[in-house]
Amino acid sequence: MRPLARRSVILMPFARSSLLLAVLLGTASCGGVATYTEAPHLLVHGAAAPPSPASAPAIAHATWDEVFAHPAPLRVTAFVTGWVQAGPEILIDASDPRVPAADRVPQWVPTVAYLVEHPSLGRILLDTGVRAGDCAFGTRPFFWVPCRATPGGDVVSQLHERGLSARDLDYVFLSHFHGDHASGLAALLETARPNPPRLVTSRDELAAVRRGFRMRDGYIASMLQDDATVETIDDRLVPMPLVGRACDFFGDGSLWLVPTPGHTRGHVSAVLNLAGGPILLTFDASHLQAGFDLDVPPGVDTDETQARASLEHLRALAAAYPKMRVYSGHEPSQWSQAASVVVLAAP
Repeated sequence: MRPLARRSVILMPFARSSLLLAVLLGTASCGGVATYTEAPHLLVHGAAAPPSPASAPAIAHATWDEVFAHPAPLRVTAFVTGWVQAGPEILIDASDPRVPAADRVPQWVPTVAYLVEHPSLGRILLDTGVRAGDCAFGTRPFFWVPCRATPGGDVVSQLHERGLSARDLDYVFLSHFHGDHASGLAALLETARPNPPRLVTSRDELAAVRRGFRMRDGYIASMLQDDATVETIDDRLVPMPLVGRACDFFGDGSLWLVPTPGHTRGHVSAVLNLAGGPILLTFDASHLQAGFDLDVPPGVDTDETQARASLEHLRALAAAYPKMRVYSGHEPSQWSQAASVVVLAAP
């Protein structure tokens, strides 16, 4: 099994010899002037990697039937970190006449992170949700997202409640780097120093946050300025029916990361292979359940054609396996504002 492609430590202070993500994003400043200097070491890191899921014995899978015939005893816990206010211009393409009236107006929707605990191969956090306290984000006058953090709902606090800390995480996967999915990252990495978990994303998503005018695509650099090593899934993607390609993250068929570009250039969804039936986490390939059910993409995408194709792939997978539970990226009816923790699966 090939390891994930490792990038040098990119979220680093200037004094160190790698790359500061604030510079990578083009918003670090010196004397108030934004700098866009390329850092010296955006190369595959040469240091020996610690034990990785990629070192686990690989199980060959050619079909989803073969995958789902061997479910894994994962513990999956959802953390509702907060609620953001968004309208159809973001959540769903309201030009489609099938969109329900309730989804045609601004609404408060949840921001969810998922802790996945493998019995032998470690812990991975899927997205970080929003930060504690004032979690509103954006770049005025271009866009602004109101946010209400769930008290004690941020991932650092949620881990602490379970007797864990950020140091107990092996990986943090980011479906994409928008603020409602990644603003909890800074506090998580800060508390994990000097050995933070490695970040996992796609090569296209990492490239997207390096682009000029990246703010136009919704990336907020001020949220992403701490130490981490980034690993990309692309070299471990294999052909899989219905979805095109997917990465068997732990190497045992328990967690699959599925590229679903469109909402962002490198967006990734996830499939969890559980004894109670598989779970599909669409993240922002489909914000709302109505979008998934009706085959209506989000309101704003970097590539609408890709967004529609990605949604069709996920819908085809769910249709082929009716026992699959589907959690959309921000569907309010799937989560309670009174509960910040939901156990989705337990061994």
